[in-house]
Amino acid sequence: MSYRKIFSVVNEHTASTVVVRYAISLALAVKAELVLYAAHEKSCNETILRNTDRHLDHLAAVASKLDVPVTRISEIGNISTLLPNRMQTEKGDLLFYPLTPYERYGATLQQNTVHHLLRTIGTDLVIMRAVSMAKPHPGNILVPLGKVVSEKERRLFFLSELARSFHAKVTLFHLYAERDAEGIPDEITRLREQLQKQGVTVLVRSARGDIGTSITVEAITRHNDLVVLGATGRGILRRLFSGNPADDVMHRSPCNVMLFRAAP
Repeated sequence: MSYRKIFSVVNEHTASTVVVRYAISLALAVKAELVLYAAHEKSCNETILRNTDRHLDHLAAVASKLDVPVTRISEIGNISTLLPNRMQTEKGDLLFYPLTPYERYGATLQQNTVHHLLRTIGTDLVIMRAVSMAKPHPGNILVPLGKVVSEKERRLFFLSELARSFHAKVTLFHLYAERDAEGIPDEITRLREQLQKQGVTVLVRSARGDIGTSITVEAITRHNDLVVLGATGRGILRRLFSGNPADDVMHRSPCNVMLFRAAP
């Protein structure tokens, strides 16, 4: 498998430019076309339009300088409706979506744009919260995992290409439940071996305790630049009673965070 066309959403927020830098690096590594996508409501004010256009100009210039084929698409209307249709029409393989300051992944009512896209985008999807604006090139990537590694093939490809595009080291971080016996699960061992075959330097670590806290502490103490999570698929009732670890990490992490959801 490979990515041929990568979409990345651009808006008036500086954080979206950081997310696009990751998309540019990945597009360069896999020799994919990059599409910079922006959508505005009809009532959008001139300041927002100017800021978004300035970001589009800058990012298109950065991609072109690296010889990444780049296309700009701007539309008027609701992004939740327009973007899934545009991805399908343009045959996009992967979408990078930056969380805005007003959105929270895992919100109970599930009415943010990010939740509409999770339900309607039919390709691989990366939701990203940019915490650090200064370092869009990670050297140490933290990948939290439970006993089961979901969507192994697509996740392996995304992780390996992401790590190789930045020449980054990957730490597979296994979190034990209190009832689990110690020891690294076979699936994580196999994932490590597969990543190593792709030329990625891999460490394996483990911990017990609260998931969100453990990941945050690991990211701080081991100087990780990026956390890559997998989508949990937890329903609303389960989140209300047992929490949503991905949501906790997305909004408590000391470094940039990606949530990777493989194509349904």
